[in-house]
Amino acid sequence: MRHADSETDREAGHQTETFDGELVPDARGRTRRPEPDCPVEVALAAISGRWTTLVLRELMGGPRSFSDLRAALPALSAKVLTERLGDLTARRLAIREELPGFPSRTSYRLTEAGLSLRPLLIELYRSGSALLAE
Repeated sequence: MRHADSETDREAGHQTETFDGELVPDARGRTRRPEPDCPVEVALAAISGRWTTLVLRELMGGPRSFSDLRAALPALSAKVLTERLGDLTARRLAIREELPGFPSRTSYRLTEAGLSLRPLLIELYRSGSALLAE
């Protein structure tokens, strides 16, 4: 599918822009450069960062303590895990909860927005598997 390259092309009667209605259902996706309010850019930012998808995968199963996450992902340093959990919390994809008792413990769980990333992660896995098979 070819898109008009400039306003001049459109005015000159060259091929007009057409968009796949499923791929680009509204004007936010009809941008010519990455925009912070483009839904695709928002979704990609949500899962960006090394280890983020694996932390999300672990949290998809339900609330997990910091130490549970460390045990599930032993090659992930405590520093990077802290950063990823902070990113997910800042993006409102996860919630950090202080658990009662001593010593103090924390638990992390996904919000509805975080849980909504499940189909995206599943499709990324399928797409990656297909690409690897080619």
